[in-house]
Amino acid sequence: MKYSLKELRARKGVSQEELARLIGITARTVHNYESDIEKLRNTSYKNIENLARALEVEINEIFLG
Repeated sequence: MKYSLKELRARKGVSQEELARLIGITARTVHNYESDIEKLRNTSYKNIENLARALEVEINEIFLG
């Protein structure tokens, strides 16, 4: 099953603020990633790795969701 970044975050049970704190970015950045796939696609690989680790998913799940 495919999930958006917002759905992955909700499944993990964390807020945008909590996720941001876990990976060292701002809650506004998390919001931007969730609302604009281009911003997510254009972020650094390190941020993508950190998102995947925090959400306990594979990197491809973030983009294929």
